[in-house]
Order: sequence, then C-alpha cells, then structure tokens
Amino acid sequence: MPSDALLITNRAVAVVLPKQPFVDWINRADPAPDPQRPVLFDEARDDPNTFLIPCGGDDVIESAEKWINRNWQTIFEQMLDDWYTDDALWPQKRSLKLFREWCEVRLHGTVFDCSHEPIQIDLGPA
Repeated sequence: MPSDALLITNRAVAVVLPKQPFVDWINRADPAPDPQRPVLFDEARDDPNTFLIPCGGDDVIESAEKWINRNWQTIFEQMLDDWYTDDALWPQKRSLKLFREWCEVRLHGTVFDCSHEPIQIDLGPA
C-alpha cells in the first residue's frame, strides 16, 4: 500500500496493560482458582486492551491524557469485566488513583487507518 493511501485519523490510541496489583487481584478474586495455574503477569499483559479515543488540539497526547483522566472509570470497568463479569468481584472503591496503580496506559497520538473499508461497530445483541 503506498504511503499516500494511509489515512491519519482524528483519534489517539490508548493501550491499557494490567500492572502487578491488577494481576494479584485477578488471582485473588477468581471464584474458581486453580492453585497450580495462577494467571501470570506476562500472560495478563499478552493481548492488551486498546481504545480509540478522541483527541484534538496541537498536543494530541495531552488531549488524550485529559480524556483518560475524565473517562478512566469506563476503561477500568472494561478491564475488570474482561476478567470477571460479576461486578461483585470488582474492587468496590474504584478511583483514578487505583486505576493508575493497577493499569499502565500507553498513549499513541498518530493512528493510521490502512483500510479503505468503513469502520464497523458491533453494537452487541439486538
């Protein structure tokens, strides 16, 4: 694909990886733990969640960071839900501080869309 065909989006990418306290929670909260096979740090980070987030202005990373600071709860809950859908297992006192302690956020400001196909959005069950 020639470089002139790459489209730059008006989004940033936030790659969110669990830190060790998150992995500790995964193993501690497991309703059916296998003591012989706990979830390992590298395993929990193997296929991280990636979020397309809005950005604007001259400093894309600063804009993305502000968005994360306003919307951390949605991202944190998605991360928790990916492991256990029963929210009774989740930490009850969630905060931005806890999110930052449990999750590493890597922001990337240049996103190339390498497809000419429109983005499809799965709205879940009808």
